[in-house]
Amino acid sequence: MEYREYRLLFEADKNRAEQLLYNEYINYVYAIVFSRLRSCATREDISECVIDVFIDIYTFYEKGNVTSDDMKGFIGTVAYRKAAAYFKKLCRNRSVPLDELADTLPSGEDIQQNAEQKDLRGILLDMIDSLGEPDSTIIVQKYFYGRNSREIARIVPLSPVMIRVRSGRALKKLRKLLSDKNISL
Repeated sequence: MEYREYRLLFEADKNRAEQLLYNEYINYVYAIVFSRLRSCATREDISECVIDVFIDIYTFYEKGNVTSDDMKGFIGTVAYRKAAAYFKKLCRNRSVPLDELADTLPSGEDIQQNAEQKDLRGILLDMIDSLGEPDSTIIVQKYFYGRNSREIARIVPLSPVMIRVRSGRALKKLRKLLSDKNISL
């Protein structure tokens, strides 16, 4: 349904137009709201949010200040924003009991080690980025994506032989940068 069609229906019969809009977009709106609120809301909260989304949509369309026929995009945006507002409201003062939190963490997970690895990856990516082009692209493609020299040559305008040469030089530069920061992998 496009806005023009909706507007014609609205002018003829407001209730019928709103019912048709609701029937056409209820599943779409519910999916957006549910995916955003499923972790913190009850079914009643989700239903209330969906209703509020449609109220906002009806109110906006009743004013008639519409500049686009794209109803689905507008409705999706309203649903996402309304769900985000509900999420903030519902989760603002929510505290989780430690027993419940312990059940959600995978057993044996070392949070400190994970945090250190994340920091190390960030530093490594910054250093790779500091190598400049095309060296940073070559290193990322080779070591993060596992591509060979021929595959990288399709991305970077160099021959496979030059890719291998640049890769070796870039690794030496990267090792020096890491050793200057006292980081060993």
